[in-house]
Amino acid sequence: MSLQRIADVLKLKLNGTLFKSQSNLDIVGGRNITLAQTEANNLSTVTITAGKAGVWGYFGEFWSTGSQLASDTTTSYTCTFTDSYAFNDGVRLANGTQITFDHVGKYNIQVSCQLINTAAQIHDITVWFRKNNQGDVGNIADSASFVSVPNSHGGIDGRLILAYNIIEDVLPGDYVEVVYAVTNTAVSMQTIAAGTTPTTPRSPSIILTATQV
Repeated sequence: MSLQRIADVLKLKLNGTLFKSQSNLDIVGGRNITLAQTEANNLSTVTITAGKAGVWGYFGEFWSTGSQLASDTTTSYTCTFTDSYAFNDGVRLANGTQITFDHVGKYNIQVSCQLINTAAQIHDITVWFRKNNQGDVGNIADSASFVSVPNSHGGIDGRLILAYNIIEDVLPGDYVEVVYAVTNTAVSMQTIAAGTTPTTPRSPSIILTATQV
């Protein structure tokens, strides 16, 4: 048996065979990255395997092909979603309204609303986010957006897209809802059908994306 210095590391040599004298590495993979470690006499091999290309965080996309209608001006209403992206990962829809997170993290939550005003006067809508609780106790502070929707003109409803986002910390099982209130029931969120001349996609009444950052 002899001790031999190789590359400034003290190794153990037994019967002519070189062995390592240092401790093994303990390597753990992260999100969408798998690390495999193998050990030979004097060699550590780490194999890195990427999962889904370009995906580092959890995400979800949801939308509604229906309408969001308020029946009075003194009540807040919760938006419902009819559809989900087929490949959502870690973010899901529950009970038709609850954007639910399966993993702890910080998420960028973005909403886009197709606003309609059927009245001849301009009217307003307020949209905000609510977290976990039913009722005002769950309102996320400083998350409201207040806009005036154009009036109808020339027999065409007034239309406006409202789009904005927030950053929110969540725990597993937390959920976020989109809430709105109107100053006149002529204002709503409505789906606009696909066009034919030229061909255009359908415009859902609401679209929401949540991506981990």
